[in-house]
Amino acid sequence: MSLTARRFADKPAQRIEVPKVAKLSREDAARLPLLDRVLLQEHQRHAARLAEVRCVADKLAALESVVVAAQAAGAYIDIEGVRESYLSYRLPGGRRVCGVVLRPCDTLSSWRDAKAQNAVANALLAEGWRVQAAEAHGSEVSRDRLVFTRGMRTVETTCLRQWVVDAIEAGHITAATAGRHPATDTGTPLNDGRAEAARAACEP
Repeated sequence: MSLTARRFADKPAQRIEVPKVAKLSREDAARLPLLDRVLLQEHQRHAARLAEVRCVADKLAALESVVVAAQAAGAYIDIEGVRESYLSYRLPGGRRVCGVVLRPCDTLSSWRDAKAQNAVANALLAEGWRVQAAEAHGSEVSRDRLVFTRGMRTVETTCLRQWVVDAIEAGHITAATAGRHPATDTGTPLNDGRAEAARAACEP
Protein backbone atom coordinates (compact mmCIF):
# COMPACT_ATOMS: atom_id res chain seq x y z
CA MET A 1 0.00 0.00 0.00
CA SER A 2 1.36 3.40 -0.95
CA LEU A 3 2.00 6.11 1.66
CA THR A 4 -0.87 8.21 0.33
CA ALA A 5 -3.26 5.26 0.37
CA ARG A 6 -2.26 4.38 3.94
CA ARG A 7 -2.89 7.96 5.08
CA PHE A 8 -6.46 7.71 3.85
CA ALA A 9 -6.96 4.17 5.21
CA ASP A 10 -5.50 4.49 8.74
CA LYS A 11 -8.09 4.70 11.51
CA PRO A 12 -6.69 6.52 14.55
CA ALA A 13 -8.43 6.57 17.91
CA GLN A 14 -9.16 10.25 17.46
CA ARG A 15 -11.73 10.32 14.68
CA ILE A 16 -10.94 12.70 11.83
CA GLU A 17 -13.16 12.41 8.80
CA VAL A 18 -11.54 12.73 5.39
CA PRO A 19 -14.11 13.85 2.79
CA LYS A 20 -14.51 11.91 -0.43
CA VAL A 21 -13.54 14.01 -3.43
CA ALA A 22 -14.47 13.15 -6.99
CA LYS A 23 -11.46 12.06 -9.02
CA LEU A 24 -11.46 13.48 -12.52
CA SER A 25 -8.95 13.07 -15.30
CA ARG A 26 -7.05 16.15 -16.38
CA GLU A 27 -9.13 16.27 -19.55
CA ASP A 28 -12.44 16.09 -17.64
CA ALA A 29 -11.27 18.71 -15.15
CA ALA A 30 -10.27 21.02 -18.00
CA ARG A 31 -13.86 20.97 -19.27
CA LEU A 32 -15.24 22.31 -15.99
CA PRO A 33 -15.94 26.01 -15.50
CA LEU A 34 -12.99 27.79 -13.92
CA LEU A 35 -14.75 28.27 -10.57
CA ASP A 36 -15.55 24.57 -10.35
CA ARG A 37 -11.95 23.69 -11.13
CA VAL A 38 -10.70 26.02 -8.39
CA LEU A 39 -13.15 24.57 -5.87
CA LEU A 40 -12.28 21.00 -6.85
CA GLN A 41 -8.58 21.63 -6.33
CA GLU A 42 -9.25 23.23 -2.95
CA HIS A 43 -11.38 20.27 -1.84
CA GLN A 44 -8.60 17.90 -2.89
CA ARG A 45 -6.00 19.93 -0.97
CA HIS A 46 -8.22 19.97 2.13
CA ALA A 47 -8.82 16.21 2.00
CA ALA A 48 -5.11 15.52 1.59
CA ARG A 49 -4.24 17.73 4.58
CA LEU A 50 -6.87 16.06 6.78
CA ALA A 51 -5.40 12.68 5.82
CA GLU A 52 -1.97 13.93 6.92
CA VAL A 53 -3.36 15.16 10.24
CA ARG A 54 -5.27 11.92 10.84
CA CYS A 55 -2.05 9.98 10.37
CA VAL A 56 -0.36 11.72 13.34
CA ALA A 57 -3.41 12.63 15.46
CA ASP A 58 -2.75 10.01 18.13
CA LYS A 59 0.89 11.10 18.48
CA LEU A 60 0.39 14.81 19.01
CA ALA A 61 -0.86 14.77 22.62
CA ALA A 62 2.49 13.35 23.78
CA LEU A 63 4.26 16.35 22.21
CA GLU A 64 2.15 19.02 23.90
CA SER A 65 4.71 19.71 26.63
CA VAL A 66 7.45 20.03 24.00
CA VAL A 67 5.38 22.56 22.07
CA VAL A 68 4.64 24.57 25.21
CA ALA A 69 8.33 24.68 26.17
CA ALA A 70 9.41 25.62 22.64
CA GLN A 71 6.85 28.42 22.43
CA ALA A 72 7.96 29.72 25.82
CA ALA A 73 11.47 29.94 24.36
CA GLY A 74 10.25 32.09 21.49
CA ALA A 75 9.48 29.52 18.79
CA TYR A 76 6.46 29.80 16.52
CA ILE A 77 5.48 26.26 15.55
CA ASP A 78 5.04 25.62 11.84
CA ILE A 79 1.49 24.26 12.06
CA GLU A 80 1.20 23.70 8.31
CA GLY A 81 4.31 21.53 8.49
CA VAL A 82 3.00 19.17 11.21
CA ARG A 83 2.64 15.81 9.49
CA GLU A 84 4.10 12.34 9.36
CA SER A 85 7.68 12.28 8.12
CA TYR A 86 8.16 11.05 4.58
CA LEU A 87 11.14 9.03 5.81
CA SER A 88 11.13 6.07 8.20
CA TYR A 89 13.76 5.63 10.89
CA ARG A 90 15.17 2.46 12.41
CA LEU A 91 14.83 2.24 16.19
CA PRO A 92 17.39 0.42 18.39
CA GLY A 93 15.24 -2.74 18.32
CA GLY A 94 15.30 -2.81 14.53
CA ARG A 95 11.75 -1.62 13.97
CA ARG A 96 11.26 1.20 11.45
CA VAL A 97 8.78 3.97 12.28
CA CYS A 98 7.73 7.25 10.69
CA GLY A 99 8.07 10.22 13.01
CA VAL A 100 6.11 13.42 13.48
CA VAL A 101 7.51 16.51 11.80
CA LEU A 102 7.54 19.31 14.38
CA ARG A 103 9.62 22.38 13.59
CA PRO A 104 9.69 26.13 14.14
CA CYS A 105 8.66 28.51 11.39
CA ASP A 106 11.48 29.88 9.27
CA THR A 107 10.30 33.49 8.95
CA LEU A 108 12.20 36.64 8.06
CA SER A 109 11.95 37.85 11.66
CA SER A 110 13.21 34.58 13.20
CA TRP A 111 15.44 33.31 10.38
CA ARG A 112 18.70 33.55 12.33
CA ASP A 113 17.24 33.79 15.84
CA ALA A 114 19.04 30.87 17.46
CA LYS A 115 16.76 30.76 20.49
CA ALA A 116 13.65 30.46 18.34
CA GLN A 117 15.09 28.16 15.67
CA ASN A 118 16.60 25.74 18.20
CA ALA A 119 13.70 25.81 20.68
CA VAL A 120 12.05 22.54 19.59
CA ALA A 121 15.37 20.67 19.62
CA ASN A 122 16.21 22.08 23.05
CA ALA A 123 12.77 21.14 24.42
CA LEU A 124 13.06 17.57 23.12
CA LEU A 125 16.55 17.21 24.60
CA ALA A 126 15.38 18.60 27.95
CA GLU A 127 12.59 16.00 28.11
CA GLY A 128 14.97 13.10 27.59
CA TRP A 129 14.65 12.54 23.84
CA ARG A 130 17.79 11.19 22.14
CA VAL A 131 19.28 12.37 18.86
CA GLN A 132 18.89 9.41 16.52
CA ALA A 133 20.03 11.06 13.28
CA ALA A 134 21.36 14.40 12.08
CA GLU A 135 21.72 15.90 8.63
CA ALA A 136 24.14 18.82 8.98
CA HIS A 137 26.02 19.39 5.79
CA GLY A 138 26.20 21.93 3.01
CA SER A 139 25.46 25.61 3.53
CA GLU A 140 25.07 26.91 7.08
CA VAL A 141 22.35 29.25 5.80
CA SER A 142 19.85 26.41 5.53
CA ARG A 143 18.58 24.72 8.67
CA ASP A 144 19.88 21.27 9.62
CA ARG A 145 17.52 18.34 10.17
CA LEU A 146 17.43 16.33 13.41
CA VAL A 147 15.61 13.13 14.32
CA PHE A 148 14.87 12.47 17.99
CA THR A 149 13.62 9.21 19.48
CA ARG A 150 12.10 8.30 22.82
CA GLY A 151 10.84 4.77 23.28
CA MET A 152 8.85 3.93 20.15
CA ARG A 153 8.25 7.58 19.24
CA THR A 154 10.16 9.66 16.73
CA VAL A 155 10.17 13.40 16.02
CA GLU A 156 11.82 15.18 13.10
CA THR A 157 12.74 18.84 13.58
CA THR A 158 15.25 21.46 12.45
CA CYS A 159 17.96 23.60 14.03
CA LEU A 160 20.82 25.92 13.17
CA ARG A 161 24.32 24.54 12.51
CA GLN A 162 25.71 25.84 15.81
CA TRP A 163 23.21 23.66 17.70
CA VAL A 164 24.70 20.58 16.02
CA VAL A 165 28.23 21.71 16.87
CA ASP A 166 27.26 22.26 20.51
CA ALA A 167 25.48 18.88 20.62
CA ILE A 168 28.66 17.19 19.37
CA GLU A 169 30.72 18.88 22.08
CA ALA A 170 28.16 17.78 24.68
CA GLY A 171 28.23 14.19 23.39
CA HIS A 172 24.62 14.11 22.21
CA ILE A 173 25.77 13.56 18.61
CA THR A 174 28.69 11.22 17.90
CA ALA A 175 30.00 9.21 14.96
CA ALA A 176 27.47 6.53 15.91
CA THR A 177 24.62 8.97 15.23
CA ALA A 178 23.11 8.26 11.82
CA GLY A 179 23.19 10.84 9.04
CA ARG A 180 25.74 13.29 7.68
CA HIS A 181 27.23 15.62 10.28
CA PRO A 182 30.61 16.86 11.58
CA ALA A 183 30.90 14.16 14.28
CA THR A 184 31.48 11.52 11.62
CA ASP A 185 34.83 13.18 10.94
CA THR A 186 36.15 12.61 14.48
CA GLY A 187 34.40 9.54 15.85
CA THR A 188 34.39 10.95 19.40
CA PRO A 189 32.64 13.88 21.09
CA LEU A 190 34.69 17.05 20.86
CA ASN A 191 34.78 17.41 24.65
CA ASP A 192 36.09 13.88 25.12
CA GLY A 193 39.49 13.74 26.84
CA ARG A 194 40.89 11.49 24.13
CA ALA A 195 39.84 13.97 21.48
CA GLU A 196 41.62 16.76 23.36
CA ALA A 197 44.77 14.65 23.66
CA ALA A 198 44.64 13.80 19.96
CA ARG A 199 44.34 17.45 19.01
CA ALA A 200 47.22 18.40 21.33
CA ALA A 201 49.41 15.71 19.77
CA CYS A 202 48.79 17.10 16.31
CA GLU A 203 49.73 20.65 17.27
CA PRO A 204 53.32 21.72 16.40
